[in-house]
Amino acid sequence: MSGLRGQAAINKLTGATPANFAPELRAQMSLPSKVVLNDITLREGRQFEGTILTTDECVRIADCLVNDLNMPMIQMGGYKPRDRAFMKAVRKFLDTCGRKVRTEAMTSAHQNSPDFNVKQLLGTLDIIADGGFGTVLCIASSDTFLRACAEHRGEGHLSVEDLRQQEIDTTLEAIRYAREKGIAEVNVNFQDFLRADLDFLKKFSKIVGEAGADTIVLDDFGGGIALPLLYKEIFKAVRKVTPAKTALGIHAHNHAGMAVAAALSSVEGGCEMITVGVNGYGEGTGHVNLAETVYHLEALYGFDTGINMEQLRPASVLIADIMKHPLSKVAPLVGDDAFVVMHDKHHQYPELPFMFVPVKPEYVGNKFRVGFSEWAGPFGLRLHARTLGEAVRDEQIAPMLEAMTEEMQWRKRPLTDDEFRHLLHTVSDKH
Repeated sequence: MSGLRGQAAINKLTGATPANFAPELRAQMSLPSKVVLNDITLREGRQFEGTILTTDECVRIADCLVNDLNMPMIQMGGYKPRDRAFMKAVRKFLDTCGRKVRTEAMTSAHQNSPDFNVKQLLGTLDIIADGGFGTVLCIASSDTFLRACAEHRGEGHLSVEDLRQQEIDTTLEAIRYAREKGIAEVNVNFQDFLRADLDFLKKFSKIVGEAGADTIVLDDFGGGIALPLLYKEIFKAVRKVTPAKTALGIHAHNHAGMAVAAALSSVEGGCEMITVGVNGYGEGTGHVNLAETVYHLEALYGFDTGINMEQLRPASVLIADIMKHPLSKVAPLVGDDAFVVMHDKHHQYPELPFMFVPVKPEYVGNKFRVGFSEWAGPFGLRLHARTLGEAVRDEQIAPMLEAMTEEMQWRKRPLTDDEFRHLLHTVSDKH
């Protein structure tokens, strides 16, 4: 594609309203200079129910992410026994693909069975270092989660102050150990940040940043418990006290359908990295959808994410096939029906391509298609016939529409092109 984005893409690739770029609106945002996308399909995507990937499938997904989409950063798991083989295979691919890609492997081992301790956490860092990956350390930030973790360690009797200090000490020890093991990128994920005491979150972020963490990720743990505006305000507050060399990131979940909105609001507060996933695959209802996020960042904010936009749908289809999770027909931007125009009125204005859709379908690797329902009419009928190399005479329109309605009523699905053509020829023979 042309590489146009933001204001330059308006009325060329997108129908974005220029009001998005009004100075008075932008003045209300604390936008960073750039936003890095960190794809976590090979970690969170493996938490999609019923998903057990092979090593070869992990490499195929990595190939798609890196070579097709030009993803700048990928995350894998770092705490399951199979992760060692997965990381080594993906690392081997990355070392030979000719592209520079940041990596991290997640570990929350001190929160997990069987031992629930720091020794177990450091042990997973040995595995991650052996796999040649960076790391992201999952750390409790809310008093509620600190207390829940402490109960599993038999330390539920400790005060909140003691538990907070214990988690700080654990984090600092893990950062130090990761550096000693030669792990190049060390990031920290503050879990349940929306329920954390803000003063403690700011203090913890400052300490971790000063200890050399490359990125601090704020993890909402489930999503749906806060207005997107709150994400923005918390990021603004944390950014003020965190060393400038330490980036801030967001990991949002989609349980209430707000993951992308929360991530974008975080960017307005200064967030510089978003964890995303192809088709939003993840536990439950998933997390931040890659295609939706890239579109908004590029078209409505004007960021250059580096992602190959025209590969968004092909990548969504490929990874859906690899993971055997059908891509929803109505998936925004990348689904089969994302650019299906149904109501006949919507076909009446070909000179206004963005009147009813926000972007040219080819911008995201998709295509326009005429759809039919009870609101079918002459404009859509003629347009679809032309795409099939057919013509519809005026006297054929009414009987063709009636025949289509009858067919779809009993089929309870759209007509295929062959069925449409057959019906048109049948009507032509009679009229």
